[in-house]
Amino acid sequence: MQFKRRLFTYHDDMTDIDIANPKLRALYDLWNAKRGTRQAPPRSDFSFEDLRPWFGHLMLLDCVGNNEYRYRLYGTELVSLFGFDLTGKGVSDAIGQIGDKPLDEYRQVVRIGAPVYASRISPSAREYLQVDKLALPLMEGGEVTKILGALYRSDKVDA
Repeated sequence: MQFKRRLFTYHDDMTDIDIANPKLRALYDLWNAKRGTRQAPPRSDFSFEDLRPWFGHLMLLDCVGNNEYRYRLYGTELVSLFGFDLTGKGVSDAIGQIGDKPLDEYRQVVRIGAPVYASRISPSAREYLQVDKLALPLMEGGEVTKILGALYRSDKVDA
C-alpha cells in the first residue's frame, strides 16, 4: 500500500484550526466551547456523554512530571488500528512502538498550553498509517495536568 507523505502540520495557538476530519473538528469545537475565556478547560468539564461521539478513538494522558505522560485511556479503535494497547503505559516507554513524534507533540501541548494538531505517518504493529491527530490541553490551577486526544486514519473518516 502506498501512502502520500504529508508534512507534519501543527497548530499551536488559539486561532482557528483547519481540521479536515469532521470528528476531530467537532472535538476541537467542544473543547473550545468548554474552554470559554480560559486558556483550557479542566477534565471535570467533560462528561461521559460529551465524549461519546469519539469513544474508541480517544486518548487521555496524565502529565506525570519531568516531561513524561502516561496513557490513562487508549481507545479500543486505536488498539484495533495499531495492534497494541497503551493504557497504563508511559509514552517514553512506548517509543519503540509509536515512535518519538507523540512525545514531542505532548511536550508541545504542555509547553504552550494550547492544542496541537498533527497530520503524519504513524507506525502500527502491521504497517505505517497516515493519521490525523488532535491533542488538547486540560488544565487545573493554571497548568496542564492532562491531555485529551483523538486520532483517526486520514484516508478513512468514521461516521
